[in-house]
Amino acid sequence: MIELRPYQIESVEGLRSGIRAGHRKQILCAPTGAGKTICGAYLLQEAQDKGRRAAFVVDRVALADQTSKVLWRYGIQHGMAQGQNTFGRDEPIQVCSAQTLEKRGMWPGLDLLIVDEAHTQRKQIIEFIKHTGIPVIGLTATPFSKGLGDIYSNVINVTTTYKLIEDGFLAPLRVYAAKEIDMTGAKVVAGEWSDREIEKRGKQIVGDIVSEWEDKTRRHFGGPVKTIAFSATVDHGEEMCRKFQSAGYDFRQISYKDRDDDHRKHLISEFRAGRIMGLVSCEALAKGFDVEDIMCLICARPYRKSFSSHIQMIGRAMRASPGKEYALLLDHAGNYVGFHDRMVEFFNNGCSQLDADGLDNVVRDDKVREKKDIVCSCGFVLSAGMERCPACGKERVRRSLVEAVPGEMFELGDTKKPVIKPYLESKKTAWLGICHEAARRKGGDTPEALRFARAQYHNFYHSWPNFAFEAGPCDSRLKSAIQANLIRYFKRKQKAA
Repeated sequence: MIELRPYQIESVEGLRSGIRAGHRKQILCAPTGAGKTICGAYLLQEAQDKGRRAAFVVDRVALADQTSKVLWRYGIQHGMAQGQNTFGRDEPIQVCSAQTLEKRGMWPGLDLLIVDEAHTQRKQIIEFIKHTGIPVIGLTATPFSKGLGDIYSNVINVTTTYKLIEDGFLAPLRVYAAKEIDMTGAKVVAGEWSDREIEKRGKQIVGDIVSEWEDKTRRHFGGPVKTIAFSATVDHGEEMCRKFQSAGYDFRQISYKDRDDDHRKHLISEFRAGRIMGLVSCEALAKGFDVEDIMCLICARPYRKSFSSHIQMIGRAMRASPGKEYALLLDHAGNYVGFHDRMVEFFNNGCSQLDADGLDNVVRDDKVREKKDIVCSCGFVLSAGMERCPACGKERVRRSLVEAVPGEMFELGDTKKPVIKPYLESKKTAWLGICHEAARRKGGDTPEALRFARAQYHNFYHSWPNFAFEAGPCDSRLKSAIQANLIRYFKRKQKAA
């Protein structure tokens, strides 16, 4: 039997409650490494025990093999519908590749459909989901794609990245910002920078990528460690491999140029066993790649809008492993800083509702670099409003505690949970206080009080509340913070006028 962790049990119960409430299509959101596939396997096991038919759909061959191994590990008899690897057609539990289903049609007589990496939307799968009456569960760490809210009616997200780091289920990151690939004036295609533009500009800093990797792995681990790297294109990745190999390090590339699936499986197996130092890929390793003892991640693929891709990539290095205190992220793309505020919000609060427009349609904030207030010289990522670094005690001097040397990396700190003001630690308690203040300010106008309360909650947490309007005790510090929010709001209005 599959033994679930407490938050996995809560996730499964949340899905059941959603079905009882009438939600037939739900998203299960949990961080990379939280065990979404295990939750899926648990549901498949339940379906099998009840004599029902269920399918687990993936969008690539490696994930089909990986999911099949998980099911065999727990004794779940199943078949597979994946090209030439198809077997067990009569089994009630099936692991299916989306590409195969698109060619052959959806598995008949299903009672449950689980869609892995649900943020990757494939037209035929979406059409089936929209028109089927069976329960559908989409698994994803990044529910930010445009239109997900039109497909799924409910999202279950019971834990967050910071919580799993705190509980030891994920490893934190120590992040360095490097000499970036300069994308100034680069051509934009479908909202993202052109791959060829990134390739041309990225090749100019390949030497820096290798030298910084040598320096930072030596400082943190005493020498080279297991690493994955993300390149702009296959040609860019080949150039990276050549540079690492000429320096004496065995780096190989995973790409569409692989001779066959067996060759790719061999490379991954050698990497998993530690006989290959590093793997390089454009995006092939960005989803579902579950090697736990990766100690370093190199990002050399800048994203203009794709917040999902950034989160998926850094998640590859955050899986916990015995003896792994943290992993390094060497960011040559500017993604960590550009998506920083959005990332901290998501890592702290998770996802409570699906956005029809999608966060992946929002251009990253490169101006955050000009603020120079997210980094202390000791490496701690500071939150807004802090007058003193909680890690080293250094006071904020003018605008910045950042120490950066041109051409060299500077440490951005790690992904450990930022300090939260005591009166905001409990969202429920804060909501009660906000409602109290809203009712006081708006008198007997309940709709206006609710709108006011929701706006103030969003100011503090950057997400909307899912609590009923209910007044409770209001901390005096919370009351002052609400007043400060209003003062800032009216000053902005005056300035705009």
